[in-house]
Amino acid sequence: METAVQEVSSASAMTRRSVSAAPAAWADMETDCLVHVFRRLDLEDLAAAAPLVCRGWRRAAADPSLWRALDLRRDHVARFMPWGALAAAFKRRYGVSRFAFAGFLRLCVSRAAGSADDVALPPLLASPAAELDHISIECPRLRRLALPNLPAGDEARLPDLIPRWPLLEHLELEAKPSSSSSIFPAVAAQLATHCPNFSSLKTSGAVKPEDAEALTRCLPRLRSLCLDRSYMPRQELLAVLAGCRELREFTARGCVGFDENDDEVKRRAARIERFDIAGSRVVDELEDEFAAAGGDQFCDDSSYVDVM
Repeated sequence: METAVQEVSSASAMTRRSVSAAPAAWADMETDCLVHVFRRLDLEDLAAAAPLVCRGWRRAAADPSLWRALDLRRDHVARFMPWGALAAAFKRRYGVSRFAFAGFLRLCVSRAAGSADDVALPPLLASPAAELDHISIECPRLRRLALPNLPAGDEARLPDLIPRWPLLEHLELEAKPSSSSSIFPAVAAQLATHCPNFSSLKTSGAVKPEDAEALTRCLPRLRSLCLDRSYMPRQELLAVLAGCRELREFTARGCVGFDENDDEVKRRAARIERFDIAGSRVVDELEDEFAAAGGDQFCDDSSYVDVM
């Protein structure tokens, strides 16, 4: 299999002229076999290289099963710049003069033909609203969704988008919605109402009392919860541990608001199979330095929470 993948990658890099001399064995290979090999290729190769080798490869590269998992976060800056290698490939092979991430996303979603079940969007989207709308309409079978930090207007729309993904099981928000204190509780409520199999959440930000209450009231059956690098007071942490009784995995590494060596926290978490709060502290090291220097006026509790 390793040899086959290497040959596919090598052939995918050929020009039209050189590919015409490709071994007949590859050209005549059954589509199912090619699809199996193509699962090892990056989305870029599936989109801009393999389809140009021959008709059989083009047919295999268009198989929707190859486009179900669309993780577009890796090396996003280098991959999707207008002067990058992918843009050059699209210009050379398809005559695309103005390459943009939005167009590539639409190509991937179109190839998936409604079967995409795992989508991860990169940060710094040019038009988050348009891309979210497109995914919500064209990817109704999503089971996993990862979203970057969104502008306030797009954060506010999240509760309305959740019902469009009834099969959703995992949601990753790079930053917990913070433009309004009501958005995260509304998201949790929509997940509870419209996504019966939802079991995994990953986010980061200031976990306020209303957020902890929303988690325990709306999502008590969560099995995995990641709140790394969050501001989370001890009281909210204990409330989450007490209310989400079915947790099998909980991580809150590098947080501020509680201590990683808190005995009560450890006792509450004893039932959780994977529990990791390494590096968490009651207060931030920077705040400690300010306090030691008599600089409380520069960093009080409320301003710290606002920053988080």
